[in-house]
Amino acid sequence: MNKDESTKILDYLKRIDESINGPRTRKQPAKDKRPLSDRVDSVEKKLGTLGTKVRTLGTKVDKLDDRVSEVQLGLATLAADTKAQFQKIDARFDGIDTRFDGIDTRFDGIDGRLDGIDTRFGKVDRRLDSVELELKKVNKNIDTRGDMLKDLVERVHHELTGRVVDLENAGPGRKGNGGRGSGGGGVPLAS
Repeated sequence: MNKDESTKILDYLKRIDESINGPRTRKQPAKDKRPLSDRVDSVEKKLGTLGTKVRTLGTKVDKLDDRVSEVQLGLATLAADTKAQFQKIDARFDGIDTRFDGIDTRFDGIDGRLDGIDTRFGKVDRRLDSVELELKKVNKNIDTRGDMLKDLVERVHHELTGRVVDLENAGPGRKGNGGRGSGGGGVPLAS
């Protein structure tokens, strides 16, 4: 081993020591006066300890890897179960959609029937309006005839009243007798 290789090894060991024990303070450590073989033995011992720690860490990493694998398997199982459940839910919603489509079809039929009923009611309304118009005409005709009848009754009444008054008032050349007529026992007419 030459001097360059020894320096590289020492530099490498120094970095390992700093990574394990932390960086050294700025103070220059006191030079170790021990012989190089003792120092190498000390470093080998530390490397052995470091190797043990690395193996322990490797074991822990393996256990962690196993647990991560278990979690991944659980997540995959959960994902598959969840997907299956969502597929069931989707199938149920598809069934519900089909039922709603059937209900919509039924309502469309009912709407058609109600439109037919509305058309019939429209015809009935037009007929009732026609009947109402005819009734108004008949009422107007009745009112007109009633007015004519009243007028006729009033004229007949005036005519008769005038004649009765003439009969009650006997004048020259007329038969009077107080409106009793020829029998003499009649009832006088109201004026």
